[in-house]
Amino acid sequence: MKKITILFVAVIAMMAMTGCNEKKTLETLNGEWSVTTIGEMAVPDSVDAFIGFNLEEKTIYGSTGCNQLTCSLPAEISAEVPLFAAMGSTRMMCADMTIEDAMLPALGSVVDFKLDGNTLLLLNADGQTVMTLEKR
Repeated sequence: MKKITILFVAVIAMMAMTGCNEKKTLETLNGEWSVTTIGEMAVPDSVDAFIGFNLEEKTIYGSTGCNQLTCSLPAEISAEVPLFAAMGSTRMMCADMTIEDAMLPALGSVVDFKLDGNTLLLLNADGQTVMTLEKR
């Protein structure tokens, strides 16, 4: 009985440690996500930078707060096929390009992601967070 109790406690502890991160599938990305940070830079609430995932249409769309973004959703994410590899954007000049100038290169480096509740972390090849988003 003591061995079963110890095993049960160990399994519960492992589940608790991994329970914060949801299962990582592209389906979990569906919908729109507001960009809250790019690297160390906080995105002001006044800037409507976001990324949307439409799994039905297999597209990614969004805004840098200035220009519109669009690309096809890859079948899977890997270092060989980054999530935003084929991202296109409009090319308007805006009064403040700070967020866009940080966002576009960050998106180009994304090869993985991690979900923690309503927070989406976009990761580069080194596993570092390049962008943080919150579910809308």
